[in-house]
Amino acid sequence: MEWDAHSVQVLELEFVRGEWARRAETPIGRERALVRPLSDDPNLVAQRLQETDEAVRLLQREPPPPMRLREVRPLLQKAQKGGLLVPEELLHLLELMQTSRQYKEHLLPRAERYPHLAPYARQLHTFSALEREIRHCVAPSGEILDSASERLAQLRHDQHRLQKRITHELQEMVHRWREWLQEPIYTLRAGRYCLPLRSEFRGRIRGIVHDTSMSGATLFVEPEPLVELGNRLRELQSLEQEEIEAILYGLSRAVEAASPRLSESVGALGELDAILAAARLALAWDCTCPLLNTEGYWQLRGARHPMIPREKVVPIDLELGRTFTGLLITGPNTGGKTVTLKTLGLFTLMTLLGLHLPAREGTQIAIPRGVYADIGDEQSLQQSLSTFSGHIRHIARFLKQAQRNSLVLLDEIGAGTDPTEGAALARAILSNLLERGAGVLATTHYGELKAFAYEHPLLQNASMEFDMETLQPTYRLRMGVPGASHAIEIAQRLGLPEPVVQAAYQSLGTQQIDILQMLRKMEAAQRAAEQAEAEWHARSEEVKQLQQRLQQELEAAEQARRTARQHAQQEMEALLKQIREEANALFQQLRQATRESKQTAQIREQLQALQQRARQQLAPAPPTSQPATPHTPSLMPGMQVRVRSLGQVGVLTELSPEGKATVFIGKLRLPVELGDLEPVALPTTPPRIKAKRPRPPQPVPPELVIRQMRVDEALPILEKYLDDALLAGYDSVRILHGKGTGALRNAVHEYLRQHPQVASFGAAPREQGGDGVTIVRFR
Repeated sequence: MEWDAHSVQVLELEFVRGEWARRAETPIGRERALVRPLSDDPNLVAQRLQETDEAVRLLQREPPPPMRLREVRPLLQKAQKGGLLVPEELLHLLELMQTSRQYKEHLLPRAERYPHLAPYARQLHTFSALEREIRHCVAPSGEILDSASERLAQLRHDQHRLQKRITHELQEMVHRWREWLQEPIYTLRAGRYCLPLRSEFRGRIRGIVHDTSMSGATLFVEPEPLVELGNRLRELQSLEQEEIEAILYGLSRAVEAASPRLSESVGALGELDAILAAARLALAWDCTCPLLNTEGYWQLRGARHPMIPREKVVPIDLELGRTFTGLLITGPNTGGKTVTLKTLGLFTLMTLLGLHLPAREGTQIAIPRGVYADIGDEQSLQQSLSTFSGHIRHIARFLKQAQRNSLVLLDEIGAGTDPTEGAALARAILSNLLERGAGVLATTHYGELKAFAYEHPLLQNASMEFDMETLQPTYRLRMGVPGASHAIEIAQRLGLPEPVVQAAYQSLGTQQIDILQMLRKMEAAQRAAEQAEAEWHARSEEVKQLQQRLQQELEAAEQARRTARQHAQQEMEALLKQIREEANALFQQLRQATRESKQTAQIREQLQALQQRARQQLAPAPPTSQPATPHTPSLMPGMQVRVRSLGQVGVLTELSPEGKATVFIGKLRLPVELGDLEPVALPTTPPRIKAKRPRPPQPVPPELVIRQMRVDEALPILEKYLDDALLAGYDSVRILHGKGTGALRNAVHEYLRQHPQVASFGAAPREQGGDGVTIVRFR
């Protein structure tokens, strides 16, 4: 669509464009920033904002290389027309090729992180062969290198030799004829080597006079013996220039062939430079990315007009278009009303360009069907009639063009004429725009319009706050409350005589005084409400911080508990390792001792002492927070239980009337208190392990029968049986586990593999039970 040029001008978008362009690195990027068109296409605006957002992240996290790109489009046009490019122009194009390659290499590998910048990277081309050719032919200084061609190198070599010969002969001539020379030197005149012959010795040196001094006292003579050599040197120089032109012609034609791809790279780099400049602007102004909508809803949060210095600007909070589509701002002069209008209008235009806004997160901008602004700055030096006429001309145009979701900004609506008629016109204009569905932001001093805003369902009052103590505006916008001009109060504070002040009050009339008093009460109530809200937010923040601190303390306590448990686990494992090592050593001694010898009895006593030590050191202390409870039917031998103090799960094997129990955790048998246990899962079949009763020692059988037991039942019994068999001095034993599904046999074999005293094991012969029996041999 076509945007209203006057409105764009008074909203000072050119200032923003200038700041944007100033941050570009290339002339093409600056041009793109200055001429990028406004757009009302939601998809295009969203894409532009996302490009800027990605460019901000790119600059912060993975900054690209400097963009070296001059204005090369005329050079490409010159090449396309068959022109000859000079070395300096070729070097400018070389910069373009290098920059295109560098940005392509920087962005393409990061395409997933920057998907909206990646399409520009794909438009960039590499020119490896042409880059190499230009660098091979042209030095950074602009000189054509000898390596450009063999013929050029040979011609320059011949020139060098010939110049050396000429200068050698000249030096001899200077020495021979120095009395005739003005100075004992030789020089160049018109590209020829000459001697400075004094005029009184004219004719002494035969040759060609190429020049004379201003005074006529010196003749510059090319000696006759050097004429032929000079001619040959000029010929070589001419051939060199022809060869250079041929080289430049070849390079120019190569550029011509690549010009479509070069032009595409120029365009992509220009766009990238403009986008990166927008990102630099966003970082410099501390901007955020606005939210978009097409519903005619604006919400500014902490909006700062970019033309006001950061240390002086007062952020603006404003809402328009949700429950009301018009906002009427009142208040004293120089209180910030016009700045508020300009901020909303300028922010809308900046968004349509894809620029981020100097505001807090959550700022929303509607994509309008046109932006129309009548702001009185340009009329401020004219008289009332011309001011009023200028306003009406603009407003008449707006009324013809504005539609639903247009944004209309009217500064001092109805001003510049009779207040009564001006207020009536303002009411009619506002009503017409609101009926069209436009978003309207207007400022006024007319009290009648404040009442109109209360009456109209789509119009809301707002005001700029004024500090009566300091007689200074605070520039804060207060939604929902009309403002007063405070003219009489300001005059009174500034020293206007009291009788004059009272006369002014009396001339207002009772109704006007009542209105002023009502406005003051509303202002006071609004300030009190804002103060209460601020206190509530402060308290909420304190509660939030307290919750965070408590959560951190809970997490720290939980971490300390986990650490303590981990340390206890490590200490238990270390103790178990030590006990196992001591037990293994005793078992080795037992295997080597005589079965019934005195030494065997001593070793048995040591093993019993070691077992008692393990029980004492590994037995957990009774829980302090929960006293031991007597045995209940919920705990039965054979079921899985959790030892609370250790945080470990094991199998309950024995219970005693004294409130004690025995639990197997892995291969470890531990005595525990019943109160330290809790059931994990009830057994699905009746337990096979009976509570043990004290009985006299019995001989250890050579065979253990665990057939039809569950794995968690059988393994503790197997462990105890192997200990007893070792103590009894057996070399081997039989484990009858049956065949079944093989689960019990596999569990037994896995346990035997890890037992330190088992030398080997295997299935019994078929006639002795086969796979249903395992024979175990000890070390």
